[in-house]
Amino acid sequence: YKLYNVNRIPVSSLNDKKLNFNVKNPRCLELFLLACKNKSTRETYTNHLTAFLKHVGKDHESFLMMSDADRNIILEDYVTFCSSNDRYAVSSIRGIFASIEKFLVVNDKMMNKKKLMMFLPEQGKTSQRAITTEETRLLLLASANPRSKAIVHLFCATGCRPEGMADLKMKDIDFMEDGFTGIIFYSGDKHEFQHFCHFEATAAINDYLDTRKQKGEELTPETYLFSKVNCIGDEQGRMLGVGIGSVIEHLMKTSGIERVKQNKKRYDVPVCNGFRNRFNTILARNKNIPYAIKEKFMDHNYRLENSYFFPTKLELLNEYKKAVPELLVSKESRLKLENENKQKQIENLESDKDIQINKMQLQIDSMLEMFSTAKELMKTKH
Repeated sequence: YKLYNVNRIPVSSLNDKKLNFNVKNPRCLELFLLACKNKSTRETYTNHLTAFLKHVGKDHESFLMMSDADRNIILEDYVTFCSSNDRYAVSSIRGIFASIEKFLVVNDKMMNKKKLMMFLPEQGKTSQRAITTEETRLLLLASANPRSKAIVHLFCATGCRPEGMADLKMKDIDFMEDGFTGIIFYSGDKHEFQHFCHFEATAAINDYLDTRKQKGEELTPETYLFSKVNCIGDEQGRMLGVGIGSVIEHLMKTSGIERVKQNKKRYDVPVCNGFRNRFNTILARNKNIPYAIKEKFMDHNYRLENSYFFPTKLELLNEYKKAVPELLVSKESRLKLENENKQKQIENLESDKDIQINKMQLQIDSMLEMFSTAKELMKTKH
């Protein structure tokens, strides 16, 4: 095939919620961008589509102008290419062809995806596990700057996705009492949901923000929580999800964490999903936390709960607090919380004791009063 120069899509056009047709991109591409509603999906699908067109030596318009027969041959060859030598995982190939299919559909072209997926190799069995608290401590020891530490702590405290973390702005963060922080993930999106992080993660976030302030940066409500510094980001200074993932992957390589390779691409401890596995496991083991609450914190759809289950912010915080002892990473933080809980128990016991003493005193006073009244009645009779 003749090799065409496929330009990478300007990041600014990817991040705009309202896309305007312009001379930089052909109409077929603008339709594709307009059809990708979610910003993260738009970025991922665009990268998949661009890589595919570069591989087959076509630009967007020439690919659409091909005959159905020739286009099918290219697609069949590409799915074989992606599957060979374990180049991509099966799940990744499905995502790649989902982006190609979307591009074709919005431009009135069809693709026999069901047929193409028949050529995928059999998905091998892989065993996955959660990252342990001890391994998380190793990551923090390997973190060379406050930003890396804040990223690790926020992952541990929320089990969020890297894309959700990348979208966080200062206006989405609400510093609360007792060191807790309220966090709104996917703010303004239909997937928006309430989450929290404990005092340990809050302290790490504050340390990172303080370093930015000391460098003269002005933090506004629209400022992204994690800025692009020597990392993959966009024109607005925001770290992308892939950039956050690369930070964790680097820490895993330098911290000495032992990860077992499942195949050429995957390990038993995923880069970012390892934290989601840890968070989900901790909440699932806690019998005092309702299953629906756990699924809400994981941003999972659970039956019709998303349509009819609306707990208040305070109710969610109280449920989150039940998991904090296990979510904490450092031994110092765990010991601090344990001592605080013991102190509260002592204060509660003392308070209960005072209440019981007061009740007993009231009973004694009441009995003395009754005895005195009875004594007066006896005197009256005599």
